[in-house]
Amino acid sequence: MDIAYRLILYIIMANVGYMIFSLFRKGFRHYSGYISQLFFLLCLMVLLLAKDVAGGISIGISLSGIFLIVLLPMFLQRQIDVLMAENRLSEIEPLARWKAHLAWSELNVHLHKIARVAHELGDDPHALEQEIRKLLDRGEPYDSMTRVFIGLIHFNNRNFEGMVRDLVVEGKSIDDYNFEELLYLVRAYLELTRFPEAIEAQLALERKLSDPEDFSPEKQANLVISRMIFFAFLGWREDLERLLKANEEGIERLPSQIRDFWRGVCVFNSGDFSDGEQIMGAAMRACESNAEDDEEEDTSAEAWLPFMRKRFFGLVENREFMANRLLVQMKKLEEEHAPKFNQLVSQEKENLDVGTESSRCTDFLVWTTLLVSVGLMMTLGIEDLVTLIKVGANSAFLVNQGEFYRLFTSLFIHIGWVHLFMNVLALRFFGPPVENVTGWPLFLGIYFFSGFTGSLAAVYAGQTLSAGASSAVLGLLSAAIVLEFFRVRGAEKLAGKNNFSTLIFILVINLVIGSVEQGVDNSAHLGGLAGGALLSLILVPLLPMRRIRKLAGVLAVLFVMVFAGYSLVGMGKSLTNGTYPEYVNGFHKVGNASQTIELELPNSWKMDEKETDFRELAASGPFREKFTAFVGINEQAEAESIKEHVNQRTAELEKTPELTLRLRKGPDLIASESLRIYQIKWMISSGNGPLTVVDYLVFDEQLLFLLRFFIGSENEQAYEKVFSHAIKTFRSPFFEVKD
Repeated sequence: MDIAYRLILYIIMANVGYMIFSLFRKGFRHYSGYISQLFFLLCLMVLLLAKDVAGGISIGISLSGIFLIVLLPMFLQRQIDVLMAENRLSEIEPLARWKAHLAWSELNVHLHKIARVAHELGDDPHALEQEIRKLLDRGEPYDSMTRVFIGLIHFNNRNFEGMVRDLVVEGKSIDDYNFEELLYLVRAYLELTRFPEAIEAQLALERKLSDPEDFSPEKQANLVISRMIFFAFLGWREDLERLLKANEEGIERLPSQIRDFWRGVCVFNSGDFSDGEQIMGAAMRACESNAEDDEEEDTSAEAWLPFMRKRFFGLVENREFMANRLLVQMKKLEEEHAPKFNQLVSQEKENLDVGTESSRCTDFLVWTTLLVSVGLMMTLGIEDLVTLIKVGANSAFLVNQGEFYRLFTSLFIHIGWVHLFMNVLALRFFGPPVENVTGWPLFLGIYFFSGFTGSLAAVYAGQTLSAGASSAVLGLLSAAIVLEFFRVRGAEKLAGKNNFSTLIFILVINLVIGSVEQGVDNSAHLGGLAGGALLSLILVPLLPMRRIRKLAGVLAVLFVMVFAGYSLVGMGKSLTNGTYPEYVNGFHKVGNASQTIELELPNSWKMDEKETDFRELAASGPFREKFTAFVGINEQAEAESIKEHVNQRTAELEKTPELTLRLRKGPDLIASESLRIYQIKWMISSGNGPLTVVDYLVFDEQLLFLLRFFIGSENEQAYEKVFSHAIKTFRSPFFEVKD
């Protein structure tokens, strides 16, 4: 299976694994069936990976499983939430049934039981309430789900005392109620003029916004509508006007007449009775006018008319009670609780916006990486060994030779579209929240310091060639973990997650992939993680101190500027003066045990003692280049020997499934003073990039010498100095006997 398909499969497996992990945390007993389904899907993907099934088939099977048991149940739940918000309980049953069939869990089965009762008894509210009440006493979270449906029935019957009686559990903390329970409790307390309890419940509802398990766009919209009604009941005019002006999701869905009506309710409840009546009256007249203009179609605003009339006359009739009894209490509650309430809402909104407000530096890195990497991939064969060396990929050998600029330049080079996509996606995921928490100067410092330590770790591990921003991105991941662990302000929303275990899970998945997959530089990953964690640990006590934080930011920017400047100058010198393999720092003599083969290879090429014997010689270069030479008896004419060699070698390459022979050059006769040397070049494609095999056939009387160079590049011209020097210095005692 191609590495691109394997990486996509790993991503899918990671998501399924995290879902299993999350469900275990919620309660195995409640989700045991669904966990079993997901575990079976995970095992199926592992089997596809182990059996090396074709990539397209594996991805297709995996995505089909994800659609059936993950995405489709999520869509069904979204539709159920919409129907519940609109009090259309009798229509939930088919959706709940399909959800229970697709995602097996006790909770989904319980939901279907409730939905079935609602479907059968929807026309008889009393019987419906009694039947649903029979489903209580199963314990949590089943009873919470059941109480929400009972609360909906009370709400439809305007039985707010019954709603409070059934929803409130003695001894249960207000923060332990789920989102739906709090939503109905707020409304019930408001209707019953139990305003202190309504404020407490609305504050708890606002706090739910910070919990990703309780967050969805639909719930966010319901929360905003609840906030609007809350402000209107309590007469908090400034807060309501600010909310309506923001026109957030939820408010935006409401017809303008409904928004105007609630504005009138708020004005009335603030004590300005005359203006309040006028605003509510105008809103109702607008609805009536719409109904007269379009009698056939009942708009959503017109459907509210009965409620608006009832609310209007109820407020007008109780004006004296409001003025004499409630208004003073409501003003006092506004003075005591409005500042705290607004502070909480602002803080939660700020936390939600972490990772989106301050992302300029992340955007700069993303676009720079994209432009450099895409430009290289579009114009050059980026998988080619020589190309990677020229453009600045990291290399243990070359860094040890003094080319330290590669520690920086390699961060902007990516080998293939999947490699680039994965790193840019991860940078866009982890970058903005860390940037928001630390500020852009320190964010830059963490990113490039992590990249630097990751590149150094790859050099220490002896990596032949490596490239990519993985080490820097994983440094941001470890920084996010450290910042959240130490509860740095704003870190609770790092990477869109609200718990330490999520970040740890992502970290483990990255390390597992790096350990299993060949070609993945896990040493750089570990180095980047260590660098990001170390720098973040240093910064944690400094972040609250404004001046020291600013100084640290200046030092971070200086580090990045010096790192980048030095690297660009170093790369410029290498491009001017040349680098390996065009520039080689000296040659040394090598030979086999019988000394029948001797020649000079670059100093960096080492003898392979295990593969060298009396008739053969083997050596390896720093970039896994391979050189072999052997001598044999030749009783054929040169032309026949060359033809036989070419045919045999061609057949071998064509029969090797992972290789594709693209081109053959030669045989060409190379000029020599006393030897007849023929050169043959084979251009090959493989899953790991282009390859070139260069054969030299040296004829001497009845002896035939084969010298073969194997390089991971199609740019064999870059090795011309190595090839020509080896051939010029090639010696054998048989030549001396002839002379």
